[in-house]
Amino acid sequence: MKNFKKYVFILIASVVLGLPSAALCRDVEYKGGEVSVYIRPGEPTQIQFPEDIQSGYKRKQSALSIDKKGRDLVVFASDTLVNEGEAIIVRLNNGRSYSLRILKSDDQNLRDALVKIADDANLILSSEEEVGSISNPISEKASAQTVSGLLREMILVAEFGKTNIQGYRVSNQYKGETVLNDGTIEAKIDKIFMGPKYWGYVMDAANKLGVSQKLNAATFRLDGTRAISAERWELSPTPLNIEEQIAGSHKAKVYVITKARSS
Repeated sequence: MKNFKKYVFILIASVVLGLPSAALCRDVEYKGGEVSVYIRPGEPTQIQFPEDIQSGYKRKQSALSIDKKGRDLVVFASDTLVNEGEAIIVRLNNGRSYSLRILKSDDQNLRDALVKIADDANLILSSEEEVGSISNPISEKASAQTVSGLLREMILVAEFGKTNIQGYRVSNQYKGETVLNDGTIEAKIDKIFMGPKYWGYVMDAANKLGVSQKLNAATFRLDGTRAISAERWELSPTPLNIEEQIAGSHKAKVYVITKARSS
């Protein structure tokens, strides 16, 4: 009998140790902001939303492959997924939007096999109320004539492939013009959005050193600046191989919003 128990214990231990690394099924109660989802390159993670998915956005040169069906999103990542992950935005048929950050799993944050997102707003509000009455800056869709709304739209254009911003004309006149080059960071203008109240500048910043460094928001301040944001605030060293070049973590989009200037 003792030998039998010993055999069963060894069998169970060998099965457990032989399993692939653990994965989690999580229920997330959405309270606004950004939801972190942990993924292992090459393996699928399923994200389930309260309602069917209508559309979404991811960056143009993305390390993510995404399939959607109904209210489920299946996400794969390639090995080029950077340590700070990638942001995606998912919009449902009922008008609600969710911001997710897809990150690499590790020993402290195990891979998510399934993430179920619960949202009380979907249970207590009608579809007509949801569009304008939810206290969530993403789903409220602040007007592009506000600073926060313009910043959101600039990010959607620059990183997620949206084509234009309503109420703004875009200028490529200064595209490629260098606005900063101090030997450590180089920044060039990508495009400028011009509206009646605000102008939005999209810049491409790149690390020129062989060590990582943080961007200083103050170096991008212009006359009449109202907001400064960036795709990432810490840049990796200049790439040494094609994989690092493709990952692009030594570069970042920088967004500067100023008061409109007289033409």
